[in-house]
Amino acid sequence: MNKILSLSVLTALSVAVAASVSVKHDLGTLTLPAPAKRVVALEYSFLDTLVALGVTPVGGSLGTQGGDRGAPPYLAPRMKGILATGSRAQPSLEAIAAARPDLILADAFVHKDLLGQFGKLAPTAAFQSRRGSVDDLNAQTLAIGQLVGREAAARRLLADQASLNAKARAFTKRGAPTFVAAVITPRTVTVHTDESFVGSYLETLGRTNALKVKDGQTQYEVSLEGLVALQPQTLVLFTAPDEKPITDTWRTNPLWQKLPAVARGRVYVFDRDNWTRGRGPLALKLMVREAIDSRFLQDAVPGSPFRY
Repeated sequence: MNKILSLSVLTALSVAVAASVSVKHDLGTLTLPAPAKRVVALEYSFLDTLVALGVTPVGGSLGTQGGDRGAPPYLAPRMKGILATGSRAQPSLEAIAAARPDLILADAFVHKDLLGQFGKLAPTAAFQSRRGSVDDLNAQTLAIGQLVGREAAARRLLADQASLNAKARAFTKRGAPTFVAAVITPRTVTVHTDESFVGSYLETLGRTNALKVKDGQTQYEVSLEGLVALQPQTLVLFTAPDEKPITDTWRTNPLWQKLPAVARGRVYVFDRDNWTRGRGPLALKLMVREAIDSRFLQDAVPGSPFRY
């Protein structure tokens, strides 16, 4: 009887160990007793990844406070019925607690001062999303897949994306000039280096980013004069359709007209909400299609609606 009881205990322990999940993240290693079922995602990339994995989050950063604009357009239809836990910059601890999560996915940069409070509500994994490269985001896809018990699905997503990237590179013109990528708002121009998400992803497709990390910053603001100093041969601009970008006020300035990219007619415009905020497997599919359709990869004159 004792032997049978001992065997049962050992079997139960073995099953428990097998069901546990350990994943490395920016703060160390997170171990869960079992794959998470109730996940709160505090960045759009995490929401994107969960949906791509077939997991519906119980809460997410869908608010519009603090300058946020809610979920990116491509992702918004998939967010219906999900509890809003505030914006990315201003998450609501009360709303997060109300979602009763068994896992919180946080941004290591945006939420660095809140991680201790998140940890009191539920096990928390922190990743570099807003300041991460495409390699960082791909690594997160696998880690999140492991945390929710969907590792095989995560590996399929990564394999599919690698295949899609390879097909897209067939469109890329060899020896095309370097590009400068920038997010444009009504007041600012923020350039994205080769270690930012969009800056590194466009390199994955075969084009070369002209900018390296500066003073530890993967993205930083520049003035018109600063942009002129970069002498961009190609400009990739990310704007919001409902805003008037500051570059519109620069268009009649002789400095703007003398930019090599403007003179070459190689200024491409994309929706910044979809390109620079989504940052997940679903966003990447949209981005690779538009990179081809815009003629950016081909270094050809941009087609409508991507022409500035």
